[in-house]
Amino acid sequence: MSYRIVYDLAAVRIPAETLRPHVADSSFYADQYLLMELGGDNNLYEGRGSVRVRSWSLIGAGQDWRIMRQVVTYAAACEGGGMRFSGVSDTLAETYIRKCRNVLRDAVGAQALLDRGMTCTGHFALRKGPVSAWLQKRVDELSTIKAPERTGETPVWSWLNLLRDPKDAAIFLAYSDLDDAPVYNRATVHGPCHERHSIMKGLTPFVERAA
Repeated sequence: MSYRIVYDLAAVRIPAETLRPHVADSSFYADQYLLMELGGDNNLYEGRGSVRVRSWSLIGAGQDWRIMRQVVTYAAACEGGGMRFSGVSDTLAETYIRKCRNVLRDAVGAQALLDRGMTCTGHFALRKGPVSAWLQKRVDELSTIKAPERTGETPVWSWLNLLRDPKDAAIFLAYSDLDDAPVYNRATVHGPCHERHSIMKGLTPFVERAA
């Protein structure tokens, strides 16, 4: 049976005050977070070798409590053996949830992960289907901040640098829910995939460094 192996987790904390000047969004009264996971399927290998394929994904974006709500749904995969941490035969859902919570608690500033070779690029499109008056208002608001690219009749926003540009991060955090795709399909993450230690090892949590 195939299952997902989780190799590492990383989290970025983005201060609300760096987001508010760019986008007026009610959620920006609190700091925002990006939670990223390094994982891969147990039966996929690189080329003909013995090294499993693994890649980074964005698995949560927004306030910490919103991300944790999503994490709980991911954790259900552990119950049936569909997901586990690297090096163990099984992982309890509670263990996965606790690990994600701890990583969010110790979230670092974006520059810290940029310095270790991480990138995170956001992209999203307007969901398909009828466009309500409320949805059109949101699209119009966003279009005044950043003009969309268009693919056919569907507005598309892409090349949003979530770690380097606070405006791009604010746009993604406030408006990417215009797309009904899961958050891991709304961003592309690149970073070291075969390090012996966690990418966040030795980094100071953002809140401590700012104190």
